[in-house]
Amino acid sequence: MNDVTQLTGSPVMWLFSGLIVAAAIFQSAVLYRMAKRYVRRTGVLTEEEMRVCMKAGGTVAIGPAISVFVVALSMISMLGAPFTLMRVGMIGSASTELTAASIGAEAAGVSLGMDTLTGQAFTAALWCCAVMSAGYLIFVPLVTRGVGKALNRVVIPQEGKKQSWLAWGLSALLPLIIFLALSWGQASKSAAHAVSLLAAAVAMLALNLAAGKLNRKWLKEWAMALSVLCGILAGALTGALL
Repeated sequence: MNDVTQLTGSPVMWLFSGLIVAAAIFQSAVLYRMAKRYVRRTGVLTEEEMRVCMKAGGTVAIGPAISVFVVALSMISMLGAPFTLMRVGMIGSASTELTAASIGAEAAGVSLGMDTLTGQAFTAALWCCAVMSAGYLIFVPLVTRGVGKALNRVVIPQEGKKQSWLAWGLSALLPLIIFLALSWGQASKSAAHAVSLLAAAVAMLALNLAAGKLNRKWLKEWAMALSVLCGILAGALTGALL
């Protein structure tokens, strides 16, 4: 076990973890620069709207980051800090990475969190996570090639024309259906999960209504982060009481 602990927290692991996180940060900076140039060239957004979008995106990320941080703590205790930083820093979904790592470790005969971690199980967990994320690199370019231009022709109304019902469905109704389908799988697990979803939904609605009536833009920008926090607290409180 001591050898495995030295492996999971070795300088080599920290080196590769740092390189991968640095690559993710570099990609984010490049994409931001490209998006900014595109907006200025096309004029689809004003400078003020760009700042609002950046601020809203940053605050919205706070809520999901809290849940990721909670799951990442358990990953650190089982697989080490470099592994967790590398995977969560690149993919962002701690629960997905933990599931993939568990599948890899079980293939080597180890149940994460219950059995003693071995070198073979740690290696298998790394490979399983790597293969899982490699699928995104192949699938996303193939599926999204040309989809952006096609969606723009449907969603963005032509000059002098109203937005079609199909555009309304794609931009408003379809995301709602997808969100409900994904959230139902979690809400049906227990009463605490259902209360968490309901509390977050109520908080989101209340904050957006309050932002409109009080004319407070910052409240709308922070609505997602605050609603996720309300959901986490409500779920934790319900689970403790039950």
